[in-house]
Formats: sequence, structure tokens, C-alpha cells
Amino acid sequence: MKNLITIKIQNNKMKTGVIFFVAIAFSASLKSQVGINTETPSHTLDVNGLVRVRGLANAERKIVAADPQGVLILISPEEVFSPKALLNTSMSPAEQRLTVYEGKCFQPTDNASSCTVNVNHYSSCAGFNRAIDTQIVVGQTINTANGQFLGTWAARFIDNKGYVGGSTAAEQVAPDYPRISYPVANAANYLGSGSFSGQCNADLVATINQTTGDIKVESVKRSMFAHLVYLLSISRSRSN
Repeated sequence: MKNLITIKIQNNKMKTGVIFFVAIAFSASLKSQVGINTETPSHTLDVNGLVRVRGLANAERKIVAADPQGVLILISPEEVFSPKALLNTSMSPAEQRLTVYEGKCFQPTDNASSCTVNVNHYSSCAGFNRAIDTQIVVGQTINTANGQFLGTWAARFIDNKGYVGGSTAAEQVAPDYPRISYPVANAANYLGSGSFSGQCNADLVATINQTTGDIKVESVKRSMFAHLVYLLSISRSRSN
């Protein structure tokens, strides 16, 4: 078998790749195991050396994991090691951002795909006497007139905030059902009555990449000492 392969390679270099593949397949069918840089593989694929997967290259050094279908994917460390506490500090009136979560959320080709980021957070603004639970739900927008998907993903913020006189209240008795509020696109705003230099407030902002399905959730604050955010969990859903 080896002599036959050698003769064909010498006489016809165009067939080298095909014959090599056939030889590997023939060998694998006999042993049911393939070894690279080893003649005694111990598993279906046994590589003696480093493995490079160009599709998993990432400058952010995210973690390689397998999805339910066994496909290798990249996930953010926050998704593995939550709950995690993040503290955004400074009394400056200038906007200050701190990343709470950055990573995969939805599949752009799947209408039913979505993700939910659960956080518990507290502001040092006067008027905040207890922490607030907030769910950031990212899913496809739906045309309420006909129930059809619109092809874009947006964030909705569900929490235990209430309203007083049409304005958000820092400390409000939790209603008996979730309230959804986002004064500006893809942002939830939490106001306090205290002020260091201008209105004391904090936002949870979700930036959505419509093409890749990634999101970035940030703590954004102004004129307060601290915005403490506990990242509780990240969950994703998709079509069956």
C-alpha cells in the first residue's frame, strides 16, 4: 500500500492531496483513531502538539467552550464566573462607563433567539435605600399590528422600579408586576434625589451588534460616588 502511494505521488503530483486523504481515511477506518505526531493515538483524534483554530482567534482572550451541538464557541469570562460584583466609582459629573458584560447574546439568523442578563445594582445617590433587580432582555422586535418579527434586536429592561407623578423614583415599593421602562433607546435610567454636581443618576446601557449577535452591557453614571452592580446570570435561548 505504501509503495503504491509513493509511485503515484511521484508520477502525478496533482493527485497528492487526494491520495493522502484516502490513505488517512483508510488508516482511520482500520484503527478508528487518528494521531497527529503520534503513532499510538489514545482517542478518536490525538494531537501531540499545539492546535490552532483560526476561527477562534480573539484579542479579548475569551474562553473557548462547546455549545449544545458540540460546536466550539467563544464566551465571556463573566458568563462563567457570575455572580460577579463591579463597582463604578467617581464623583465626576462627566459620564463614566464600566463594562458589566460583553459577549454572545443571540443568533442573527434565528428569530426566536434571545438572551437575558440578570443584575442586582445599587446607587450611592440619595434616595436609593435598597438594591434594584433588573433583567436586560434582548430579543427581536415585533410588529404589534401583525405579530411579525421586524428583523432587528432591541433591549428591554424589566425591574422593580415604580413611578411617582410620571417620573422614575429611586426608592419605590415594588409593584405586583414587572415594569418595563427605557427613556432612551436601549438604556434604563435610574434617578436619585442627591446631587454632587448636577443631577445624580445611573444607567444600564445595552449596545447591540445586529450582525454578530454580541452585546455589551455597561454601567453609566454621572455625579455620584458609586454604582455597584452584581452580575447574577446570563442565559440564552434559541429555536429548537
